[in-house]
Amino acid sequence: MTDTRTRKKRNSARSEALTLSSVEGVPLYTFPAEVVNVFRRTLTGLAFREKLPQRLSITSTLKKEGVTYTTMALATTLASDMDVNVCGVELNWWSPGMYEQLTQWVNGKAGMKRRRRESLPDEVVAESPGLAGMLNDGAELDDVLIRTDLPNLAFLPAGDMPNEQRPMLARGTTLRECIDRLSERFDYLLLDTPAIMATSDAIALASLGDACSLVVRQGATPTKEVRQALDEVQHLPMLGIIMNRMRIETPKWVRALIPQE
Repeated sequence: MTDTRTRKKRNSARSEALTLSSVEGVPLYTFPAEVVNVFRRTLTGLAFREKLPQRLSITSTLKKEGVTYTTMALATTLASDMDVNVCGVELNWWSPGMYEQLTQWVNGKAGMKRRRRESLPDEVVAESPGLAGMLNDGAELDDVLIRTDLPNLAFLPAGDMPNEQRPMLARGTTLRECIDRLSERFDYLLLDTPAIMATSDAIALASLGDACSLVVRQGATPTKEVRQALDEVQHLPMLGIIMNRMRIETPKWVRALIPQE
């Protein structure tokens, strides 16, 4: 467990956005207040009404539904609010995006809107060989983890895994043993896994978790395919569906009844 005396104060106001920064304090990503508050309610409910699983697999039905973003936001919220060690682990060698999101995107100050930044200095977030570097090249965990300004939060990108190794790795003991070792180091692992419909290996990778959550992009994922994805992982406890980019439109006639400042 982390010594609370060494933890940094982060966004004390519960309604504020949450910023993820490098060890040196360089802002890398800002999660909007509405996103943070939803995850806080979710984590609070799991922590007090149920048991928060040590290994949570986060997956989706299709590609580009926001699994990596959700993993990063949930991990940052958990580490910021609780005295626990958290690691976001990317197992998606088909569409890796964790390292890119940690190094190529920052938030503008106005409205917390994302803007592209060509690059960050190497000393801010050094390139990591990721999980593949541990599995194939014997790299040490401390050499592949991406540290943050929170001493109890780290991320482990997927790295580059050859196509021919992926099926056996997803179903074999090597990766499972590696996840077991990570569980000894961290209190909670959030597993960023491939979309269920993207590869036949996705189910095996999601099964490395104790439970599962499905990210669904509103308006983009057909209901029929969401149901099919849920059937594929029905052997895992399903903590719920996370709606990404959800928008609720207020009819004009209702807005007309709302006093305007």
